[in-house]
Amino acid sequence: MSDSKIEIAERASRDAGQRDGIGEEDHPIPLWFNAAWVATWIFGLAYTLWYLGFSSWSARTDYAAEVAAAAKNAPAASATASTNPYRGDAAAIADGAQTFATICIACHGPEAHGLVGPSLVDPYWKYGASDAERFQTVMEGRPGGMPPWGPQLGSEKVWKVLAYIDSLPKIDRPEFGAPDYAPPPAPAP
Repeated sequence: MSDSKIEIAERASRDAGQRDGIGEEDHPIPLWFNAAWVATWIFGLAYTLWYLGFSSWSARTDYAAEVAAAAKNAPAASATASTNPYRGDAAAIADGAQTFATICIACHGPEAHGLVGPSLVDPYWKYGASDAERFQTVMEGRPGGMPPWGPQLGSEKVWKVLAYIDSLPKIDRPEFGAPDYAPPPAPAP
């Protein structure tokens, strides 16, 4: 027995060009590949036409359904309301207290008597004391220190914070931020 390998000669092809030692042959693309390619195009076109013309399932309809559900389930808290829809609502006041403790306490103090910002429990309100005026102050901010919180909080949270502020005990004397405010005298050493 010999260890020699038997070579089988191949028939030369018309376009048997060689590139980098690799010969090219003239084999057709398999039928299954062409059928899958054509079927994919047909399915894609049919699905696109169905989706755009006959289907009610789309991002637009999903969004419209979510907006309708939110409008139906949400309380009447809107940016155009002139009175606070959450006044007296214990759950809303608790949410407002949490937001106040997170954001507002840094400027208005833990009891809302004022630190850097003015007091929120005295009778003096520089930009108006009505619900609509206070809402506008918080939503849009005021020159000289009050940043606009509307974009960050939204109208619902702002109304809840205002409901919490309304629930705080009020004081009769003007506190920090009032025009005639005079700080109390320092204790004697």
